[in-house]
Amino acid sequence: MSIYDDLELLPHNLDGWNGNSPIFRKLIEEVNPTHIIEVGAWYGQSTINMAKILKEDKRDCKITTVDTWLGALEFIDKNKTKRGGVHNLLIKNGYPQAYYQFLSNVVHNEVQDYIEPFPNTSLIGARYFAQKNIKADLIYIDASHDYEDVLSDLKAYRPLLNDGGIIFGDDYRRDWPGVVKSVDEVFPSAQIVDNNFWVVRD
Repeated sequence: MSIYDDLELLPHNLDGWNGNSPIFRKLIEEVNPTHIIEVGAWYGQSTINMAKILKEDKRDCKITTVDTWLGALEFIDKNKTKRGGVHNLLIKNGYPQAYYQFLSNVVHNEVQDYIEPFPNTSLIGARYFAQKNIKADLIYIDASHDYEDVLSDLKAYRPLLNDGGIIFGDDYRRDWPGVVKSVDEVFPSAQIVDNNFWVVRD
């Protein structure tokens, strides 16, 4: 039985940030991955974009998506979480429903065969993958943007990258100083693309 079976679908909503950038196709074509790990997904804009590329190109590849779907520190800002806003946690009975929005979007876009959600913290995800010797050819980091969190994610997921793989992320810009500082510390030779994405080739 699939996690997508018997799902009560929410209306399609792919609000997000930078998930439709051409860099995803470029890096997928460059690496030709058989496994992608995505850390931070929200409603699945980038996840579904990558899955559609895999499906269109008939690539044999799975995306493991790690997220709590509970939001990060920046989501506490009441001005950003108002109903209908892109930071909307979809609170029901006091608990976020963003995970079900993610699953619904996957089904609406008919890419269930490519996406395996891993609903947990990024660090528990990394520890689990390390224990099971699960690695990836392409790793996308886009979870919490706080310095300590990004630093931990970069250090935890770097060892999970296969030889010849690529680890990358977005929001490398002045209004996200935690991302910039942590990337500069862990990957000082990272390539900056489109003044937003950072890319590291193994």
